[in-house]
Amino acid sequence: MKTKAYIFILLALLPGCSTKVVKESADEAASSSYQKQNNVIQAQQKFIDGSILESKGLIQEAIPLYLDALKLDPQPGIYFTVAKNYYKLNKLASAIDHGRKAVQMEPKNLEYLYLLASVFSSSRLDDSSATVYEKIISLDSTEVNALFQLALLHEKKRPSYSLELYKKVIDKIGPEWNVLVKLAELNERMGNVKQTVNTIEAILKLNPSDLRLQKMLIESYIKIDEVEKADKLINEALASFPDDIGLIEMKASVLLDESNWKNAYDQYKKLLNSDLINYENKLRVGTIFLSVVEKDSVNLQYAKNIFESLNKDTSDWQVNAYLGEIELRQSNDSVAIQYFKKATDLAEWNSQLWIRLGGLLFDKRKYTQAIKFMSKAAEKFPNDFAINLIYGLSLSQENEHKNAKVFLQRAVRINPSDITALSALGFTLNQLKEDEEALGILNKALTLNPNDIQLLGMTALIYDSKENFKMSDSLYNRAMEIDSNNALILNNFSYSLAERDLRLDDALEMSSKAVTAEPENSSYLDTIGWIYFKLGDFSKAKKYVEKSIEFDSKSGTVLDHLGDIYFKMGDKKRALEFWQKALKHEPDNKKFKEKIEKGEL
Repeated sequence: MKTKAYIFILLALLPGCSTKVVKESADEAASSSYQKQNNVIQAQQKFIDGSILESKGLIQEAIPLYLDALKLDPQPGIYFTVAKNYYKLNKLASAIDHGRKAVQMEPKNLEYLYLLASVFSSSRLDDSSATVYEKIISLDSTEVNALFQLALLHEKKRPSYSLELYKKVIDKIGPEWNVLVKLAELNERMGNVKQTVNTIEAILKLNPSDLRLQKMLIESYIKIDEVEKADKLINEALASFPDDIGLIEMKASVLLDESNWKNAYDQYKKLLNSDLINYENKLRVGTIFLSVVEKDSVNLQYAKNIFESLNKDTSDWQVNAYLGEIELRQSNDSVAIQYFKKATDLAEWNSQLWIRLGGLLFDKRKYTQAIKFMSKAAEKFPNDFAINLIYGLSLSQENEHKNAKVFLQRAVRINPSDITALSALGFTLNQLKEDEEALGILNKALTLNPNDIQLLGMTALIYDSKENFKMSDSLYNRAMEIDSNNALILNNFSYSLAERDLRLDDALEMSSKAVTAEPENSSYLDTIGWIYFKLGDFSKAKKYVEKSIEFDSKSGTVLDHLGDIYFKMGDKKRALEFWQKALKHEPDNKKFKEKIEKGEL
C-alpha cells in the first residue's frame, strides 16, 4: 500500500504535459528501433553485394561495400570478412586492425583467431602470432593445426620447444608426413637426425609397408651418409613398388652420390620416359647432371642427351638456353649462338637471355653481330644496365664512338659506380677528343677504385696527351707501385719519357721488360726502337721498328718512326718513302706533311 501511495503522489506532481512527453519518448524509441532495423537490412544488402564481387575476384571493389556494411551494423563477422580481404590484398596493417576487432567482439571464435594469427605471421610479428595460436590451444587443445603452426614459429628461437610441439601433433594424429618431415629437418639442424631415424625405424617395424615412411627413412639415411642402408631399403621398396617414381629418383640420387654416373643416368632415363613426371621435373634431371660436370666431364654429354630429348618434344626457351651453355662448354660457339638466339626468340621478355647472347658475341669478338643484336635489346630494355653496357662496348670496339657514348652514358646513369662502365665511357670520350669529360669520368672511377691498373694507365695516357706530365708521371708511378711488371704501363710510361728525352736509360729498362713479356706486340717493339733512336743507336732502332711493322704495317706513327730512322742513317730517299706511307694512313697529320715538304726532320 505504501508503494502505491508513493507512486500516486509522484503522478499527481507531474505537469499536465507528461502525457505528451511519454508519447514522444515512445515515438523516438519506435523511430530508433526502425532505423536500427533498417540499418541492419541495408548492411545485409551491402554485405551480399560485396560477397558477389568477392566471389568474382573483385576484392578491391568488394571492400568498400563491406566497410559500408560495418558502418551500418558493426558485426564481428563483417570485421572478419574485411580483415580476410585486406589480407588477400597484402594490406596487412588494415587486416590486423579489423581482425583484432573481430576477435575482441568474439574472443572464442577459432576462425577469427586463426586469421589474426596468420596475418601476424605474414607481418613477421611472430611473437604476436604465437600468442594467438596459444590462445587457440587454450580454447581447444585438440587444434593440431595451431600446434603445428606454433611449432613452425618457434623453430628458429626455441627449437627444443618446437620439437615437443611436433611430437604432440604426432601423438594426436599419428605419423603425419609433413610433421615427420619437419621433425626430421629440425632434428638434423640440431644434430639429432639419428633420433629421427630411430623413431621412423621403430614405426616401420609396426607398419613395414608404409611407403611414405620408407621414403622418409631413406632420405634420413642419405642425410647421415648411411648410403648402404639407404640403398638396401630402396632396393627392398623397389621390389614391391618397381614403378614408383620417388624410389627411382632416390635410387638415381644414391648412384649419383656414389659417382656411378652411367647407372644413375640409366635410372633417370626411366623418369624421363615416364608420363607421370611433369616437364619441370624432367628439366630438373638435366640440371642435376649439369651440376656434377665438374666432377666428371662425361656428365656434360648425359645432360646434353637429356636436353636434346626434351627439345624434340617441346620448344622451350630454358632447354635451348641449357643446350647453348653445353655447346659453349664443348667449344661449339656457332651452335651455342644459334641455341641462344632461339631461346631469345622464344622468351623475348627475358632480358637475361639477351644479355647472355650479347655478352657471348662480344666475348667471341663478333662485334658486328653483337651490335645488331643488342640494338634490338636496347629498344626492348632501355633501362637495363648490362644491355646498355654491352651495346656501348660493342660499338666502341667497332670505332662507332659517337653512338657508343650514348649507351655508355646511359649505363653510367643506371649504375654510376660500375668501374667497367666508367672506364669504357672514359675511353670512348677520349677517342672523341673530349678529354676533359673523359678525365672527369676516369677520375671519378679512380675515387671508387684507386688501384685499378687499367684506369690508372688510361688516365695517365690522357694527361700525357695534354702534356700534363706531372699528373701522368704520378699516375704511372702509382700504377708501377701496384704492379711493376704490367707491360702496358711499362710501355706507355717509357714511350712518354722517350718523347720528352727524359730518363732514357730507365725508359729502355722498362721497355725491355714490356717486350720480354709480349715479344710480338707491335706497339711495344716500336717503343723500344724509338728509345734506341733517342739514344742514337739507329741500327737497333731500325731492327725493332721494322719488326714492329711486320706485325702491324698500317700504323702511321710506326711508319713515320722508321722514316726518321732512315733519315738519321743518311738514307733520305727511304725516309721520304716511309713518311709518305705514314701520311697515307694519317692524311691529316701536319707533322708528316711538313717532313715531306721539307725533306728533312
